[in-house]
Amino acid sequence: MKLRNTIETTPKMLAGLIFAVTLGISGCIIGGGPVARTAEMQTENVSVPLGAAKSVDVHLQMAAGELDISGGSPQLLDGTIKYNVPEWKPDVSYSVHDGNGSLMVMQPEASHTTIGGVKYTWNLHLNNAVPLNVAVEMGAGNSTLNFSSITLRNLDVQMGAGNSTVDLAGDWKQNVTASIQGGVGQAHIKLPRDVGVRVTVDGGLGSVNAPDFKKDGDEYVNDAYGKSKVTVEVHVTGGIGEVYLELVGVRPIV
Repeated sequence: MKLRNTIETTPKMLAGLIFAVTLGISGCIIGGGPVARTAEMQTENVSVPLGAAKSVDVHLQMAAGELDISGGSPQLLDGTIKYNVPEWKPDVSYSVHDGNGSLMVMQPEASHTTIGGVKYTWNLHLNNAVPLNVAVEMGAGNSTLNFSSITLRNLDVQMGAGNSTVDLAGDWKQNVTASIQGGVGQAHIKLPRDVGVRVTVDGGLGSVNAPDFKKDGDEYVNDAYGKSKVTVEVHVTGGIGEVYLELVGVRPIV
């Protein structure tokens, strides 16, 4: 349900909301049903070969934890997942059909209540060369999503409660579209200075900080917009929180 801009949110109110929603991250209560106790920390090494895929749809889903994504994998995907709730061993699946791959990395559904000291971290690396369509569903927690070196086509990020940094400041050779749906917290979006960028921001009760952009209604554009051969189109739908838009790259000499 979309929240309408009908009330004023103070920093104290925002902090309270973030604290209330993210209690699960600190291990107070996550899930429902029988209690699942934490155990010794486990490390799951993930490695998925690209195979015959010429492009890949990637779907990453985490209900609560810490998520870190970047490029640089010689495979389609590699990295580590650490957890201390045995029921949260990640589900990884990959298939290729007619040259298009489908990769899913998912946290199992939290069918149990967990109490105290929950740890769940994903540190994943994607292939730089193969074209990717990426969907990230993040519940409660913080995420760092660095796509600057990846051959990204489309990105869909759904944030829950927490803070997220999304790095789209790549040297793009193709158009990129991104949809970022924010929850309770902050979204820091890094974008290229020398590639055309247009960001549309809808809804929410927070604020938008975009000092290097030109504002026209709900749209924010950089100086290269309409001039470069490729364009980065970003649609941000806010919840209760703040959005920071940052241009990365050398400022032109004037």
